[in-house]
Amino acid sequence: MDKHVKVDMEILKIMDCLVCSKKKEDFEVWSNKIVIAATYDSELQNHESIRKMTKKSMICHDCMQSIINQVNENRK
Repeated sequence: MDKHVKVDMEILKIMDCLVCSKKKEDFEVWSNKIVIAATYDSELQNHESIRKMTKKSMICHDCMQSIINQVNENRK
């Protein structure tokens, strides 16, 4: 396999959602670890899926909302 094709495939795989493996489409709002750290409290940051993230990981909006709902439910 051509070296450039291999690199491009790795970049595309990084853009898959860490939780559900959905492929990122243009104009969709997704979250990465930096956004989550800046936006959400430590309880959400401590969620198992968030802790698994690397600097390059992404989570789709639907999965992020599900994680937020789980954390909020556990606060009650």
